[in-house]
Amino acid sequence: MNNLREIWGTRFVHYMTELQKYLKYVFTGHLAIVFVFTIGAGGYAYSEWLKDVPANFPVAYIAAILIGAALTYSPPVTLIKQADTVYFLPLEKQLESYLSRALSWTTFSQLPLPFILFIIILPLLSATETGSKIIYIWIAVFIVVFKRIFVETEYYFRHALRGRWVWLDRAIRFLLISSLLLVLLSFNPLIIVPIVLMIGIYCVYWRNVKSKKPFPYDHFIELEQNRMMAFYRFANYFTDVPHLKGSISRRAWLSFLTRPVKMESGIAQSYLIKRTFIRTDDIFWLWVRLTAIAVVGTLFIPFPIVIFIFAGALAFASAVQLIYALRSGYEFRMDMLFPEKEDTRPGAIRKIVRKVQWIQAGFVLIAALYFYGFTMTPFLLLGIILLISEITIRNTGEKKEAY
Repeated sequence: MNNLREIWGTRFVHYMTELQKYLKYVFTGHLAIVFVFTIGAGGYAYSEWLKDVPANFPVAYIAAILIGAALTYSPPVTLIKQADTVYFLPLEKQLESYLSRALSWTTFSQLPLPFILFIIILPLLSATETGSKIIYIWIAVFIVVFKRIFVETEYYFRHALRGRWVWLDRAIRFLLISSLLLVLLSFNPLIIVPIVLMIGIYCVYWRNVKSKKPFPYDHFIELEQNRMMAFYRFANYFTDVPHLKGSISRRAWLSFLTRPVKMESGIAQSYLIKRTFIRTDDIFWLWVRLTAIAVVGTLFIPFPIVIFIFAGALAFASAVQLIYALRSGYEFRMDMLFPEKEDTRPGAIRKIVRKVQWIQAGFVLIAALYFYGFTMTPFLLLGIILLISEITIRNTGEKKEAY
């Protein structure tokens, strides 16, 4: 295949197939339930808060910061691979055609986030009478235009400096676009034009610098590998991902939980699994994130029935994913050197998951006591989390292979 446009098309189809392969395990029924209740409860609480929002609330600054940050973060998606350092060399004159399509896809794929933030903050702008309808239309137009400009600018900057000082580039673009949005909401047309010109000049400058530099294959290959690895780590919370290279951290501040024990029957497996849970980054931070979400939901969802369902769904998600994560992996383990007469590993996994779910329930109980006081609601919530966790632990069978 000697046409880079065709190569992009083939590679893009493979990329989308790879995403769909794992996303079908991510967006499942229990996650949909969590989203529905979270969005519903959050939307209701937001609408109630808007009724009493003060007129001098600094919504313009908040909108400028949030939307500006979403527009500023624009890493290019190039789908460049290691072999391209050799095979793209005879076709390097066509590389701009390939990268043009890559930057168009990057722009399209990154537009939803700033638009979602804008839609969320739009009622707050209206409630505080900040801006007008014509201003809101202009902001929507600017989101599309400047997302494309910023995607190109970040690509030019990375190309010119081989990925160095990217944070400085983002800081400059963030200050420019945030100032533009703030001025637009304040309706100062005389200041808008100079800022737009500065953004345009900044982009053109780095395009000119980039044109004098060879294409830095190594940097964009590393960027692409890191991006896909981040996706695989996320997907690994829901299914086993063979491409994933997990990371291990000692976490010395939890070393008191992994003190040496006597290698008696049954205890050895519990010790090893406890160390696996604490020191494996993906497993440990998965549980921390789900626990934090449950605590935050308890503090901000005002309806007991909603928080019961919300916390129950997260308890199910925590328990089932911890069991699957601790069961997965066929790498060498210390217990393979000295196998026990009986397979105590499944029981040890259930024991460890049960303990950490009790800890999760304890954190949620503390948050519920703070929000509801010493009433029946916090203790009912505790019981629901423990009950769902126990049912999940007892009824989660061996995981089937998804490949």
